Amino acid sequence: MFRSRLKVILEAMVGRVVTPGDVVNLTKLPRYEVLATFHVLEALNIIEVVNAKGNYRVYKLTDLGLKLLRALQKFENVVIDVKTEVASEEVASGNTSEEAEAAT
Repeated sequence: MFRSRLKVILEAMVGRVVTPGDVVNLTKLPRYEVLATFHVLEALNIIEVVNAKGNYRVYKLTDLGLKLLRALQKFENVVIDVKTEVASEEVASGNTSEEAEAAT
């Protein structure tokens, strides 16, 4: 879900300067999702402010943002499966995996 939303937002920004409102209109995503995503992307230097007057900000993709978009497009079908079996066993026994190996 987040991956597809991120990809849509980045694609809407390629080759243009935009406001969050522009991205809302282009993507049809809820305004709160776009604004929240913009805050994170700005903090990670994936987008940058081009012009700011008061609360009005215009953004563009950085080179890092373009790299991220290319990676999202290239590895669209990659699924990351996180296994939590070991962690849940450690929590149940109170041992770390190193302690469990030492006991055997």
